[in-house]
Amino acid sequence: MTRRPWLLLLLAVLMRVVGCVLRPIPSRDGVAYLWMAEQWAANGLGALFDSVFHPLYPFAVGLLLRAVPGSIDTVVAGQIVAAGCSALAVLPVYFVTRRLFGERAALWAGVMFAIGAWFVRHPAECMSEGPFHLCVALWAAALLAERPRALLAGLAAGTAFLARPEGLALVPAGMLLLARRDTTRAAITHAVSAALVALLQPLGSLWTGHGFVLTPKAAFNWEVGAGAANSALGHYLTNLWHMPGDAWEGLGYLVFPLMLGGIVWRWRRGLDVRDVALLLPFALQCAVFPLLRSNLRFVSGFGVLLLPFAGLAFATLLQRGRWRWLLVLLLIASEAKLWLGNPADRTFERELGRWLATQMSATDTLASDMPRLWFFAHRRPPPPRVIRPEDLVHWAEQPSCRFVALRRGRSDDAQTGLANAGFAVVELPAELRAEPDAGSVQLWQRPR
Repeated sequence: MTRRPWLLLLLAVLMRVVGCVLRPIPSRDGVAYLWMAEQWAANGLGALFDSVFHPLYPFAVGLLLRAVPGSIDTVVAGQIVAAGCSALAVLPVYFVTRRLFGERAALWAGVMFAIGAWFVRHPAECMSEGPFHLCVALWAAALLAERPRALLAGLAAGTAFLARPEGLALVPAGMLLLARRDTTRAAITHAVSAALVALLQPLGSLWTGHGFVLTPKAAFNWEVGAGAANSALGHYLTNLWHMPGDAWEGLGYLVFPLMLGGIVWRWRRGLDVRDVALLLPFALQCAVFPLLRSNLRFVSGFGVLLLPFAGLAFATLLQRGRWRWLLVLLLIASEAKLWLGNPADRTFERELGRWLATQMSATDTLASDMPRLWFFAHRRPPPPRVIRPEDLVHWAEQPSCRFVALRRGRSDDAQTGLANAGFAVVELPAELRAEPDAGSVQLWQRPR
């Protein structure tokens, strides 16, 4: 067996290690996953269903925390799980592309996934994309094997749904391919096996008293997306218009055009059912997500399925082009955002949160427009929606609330309400004033 897939795995691991070092602070959504993981590790599985987020990623992080209790930081555990899963996904990406388009295309598809800025950054920031990348790539590998593995593909699709709700889009794509390449029985096997795994989400929700809900994200996304807009259709069309730009950013400045080029190249020669199966989940996702909002994060999960087309296009260009080394340099440079962009690691939010945890009793609460600060202060992060000034005032008015921390310029409209609730601006402790980001945060305290 060629050494190329293992060298790609090594490259993917190294890139994700560097990404974790450069991004030591979780994203806003990342802290919600980590909170779920901590709660289930300490209090049981019920905590995995007390959120709008799906449970697979926090379950895996919680398993690691339980395996080595007290020996590993939660953020590090989250990075190990997310980055580890994402790195492993390079192997099925390589093998799927090799089966479809040959060795050269497989090599470059693997390189694009290994070094892709957002393929690296999302797992480093403790997001569920890491396990989702792996599930999606394994689904494709099982379906596109010489003899399709309907059961394994169904299990991968169901597991992808436990990571992210859009994983459900894999089921119709898999059924289409199996019905055309194999048998109707295989398509049904795929759907049933996926459903049996996916049912763990609504059954867990029912078990914990939230009712039989297929995905809590559906109602939540409607409430914060098209459902909250003055015009649902206008909201949808606006975000649909923005999606190509977000895909260009989220999948790679050069990689996304290569994906489109590879798709067009295949289209002109006649797409077969395998091509359609890879394209369909991404197309379904693009049709649904404008109901929430366009976001570059949303494209990376199923963007893995488009990498074979990018690998095909790049391998073809290298074979026909005269300036091969320049094309390779352009590919590397197009992913330099991970290295050149401001890391925005928000380390001050971590340090302030840890300090606040030492100033509060177990029953004290806080209010902040920085979800990461809640997590590092050992308080449950708020739901993943925009935090409005009126939300901050409402939380501050609770008798148990002792501190409020605001980003200057973000929530200034809350200041009058905070003053009326008995809060006053206080100076940060000396050890925090020395932090580079300290001047951008205003701390309020209610006297005891």
